[in-house]
This record gives sequence, C-alpha cells and structure tokens, in this order.
Amino acid sequence: MKKHPEYGYNMLSRVEYLLPALEIPLYHHEKWDGSGYPRGLKGKEIPLSARIFAVVDVWDALTNERPYRPAWSKERALQYIVSQSGIHFDPEVVKIFLEIMQNKI
Repeated sequence: MKKHPEYGYNMLSRVEYLLPALEIPLYHHEKWDGSGYPRGLKGKEIPLSARIFAVVDVWDALTNERPYRPAWSKERALQYIVSQSGIHFDPEVVKIFLEIMQNKI
C-alpha cells in the first residue's frame, strides 16, 4: 500500500501532459508533521498541490461508501479534517477548505 504513490508516479510519468502534476500522486500521502510517506516530507517541503489534494482525497474517502464501511456524514468528515489540521494536513489548506465547504453544506 505504501508503494502506490511511487507506482502511480511511474505509470503517469509516461503521459506527457501530466508531467506538471506528477507531484500530486507522488506526495499526496505525506503529512504536515512529517509522518507520511513515501519520503517523510514535512510542512512546506510537501508541494502545495499535494497538500491540497491530501485534504480532498481524505474528504472523498470518508464521505463515500467503501466495501469495508459506510460513508461518514459531511459534518463528521469535516470534524475529522479539522482535528488533523497541523498533524496530517496543512492548517492553511484546511482553513480554505472549510471556507469553501461552509458555503456548500
């Protein structure tokens, strides 16, 4: 499982028009506190596009049903994302995400 960012990067690197966005699949599992993978990047070492995608990826994973669990409510997912601000997620990205979501929910 922890190899999938590198596998995705390697597969997508063959598609020329995706080259500018390859940092997203490679680094979207890095965490703000440095405990993520595959490189253990921390804070602003993580490309901004990957920091943004990390929040959206978790939002999508939590609010959609999976074979192993039901979907979380939007409110519960937002609470989780807020609880991970400064740990898993860039606090500034979380702040902006919440502003956007408050207008949609």
